[in-house]
Amino acid sequence: MTTGADTIAYHRERSRHFLDLVDDELACGELEEASNKVWGAAAHAIKAAAERRGWENHTHALLQEAMQRLIGDEGAPPHLWGQYMMASAYHQGFYAWPPPADGIRYGKEIISVFIDTLESLD
Repeated sequence: MTTGADTIAYHRERSRHFLDLVDDELACGELEEASNKVWGAAAHAIKAAAERRGWENHTHALLQEAMQRLIGDEGAPPHLWGQYMMASAYHQGFYAWPPPADGIRYGKEIISVFIDTLESLD
């Protein structure tokens, strides 16, 4: 993978791709995978925003730091923090008990808005 605009485009594409896969996983009854796809969509959107700013973004902790910087230093809407925390909970659903299918569908809708908001910050 390259850096710069190509990397940002890659992460944006992956973000939308993971979001598109949520319904497929739900249709197969794969709640753990669907839950993790919600997280993956959010994570790639954060990676794109961080990459745009030249910030490291290769760990969960760095993604959290990027969110804190976006909100605290760059004036991004504070409600993004709650959406980030919700996305993190979907990631945990992969390792423990995933949310029910309807909860994952709701999360997909919220993360879609989260992604749109992050992309609008550029």
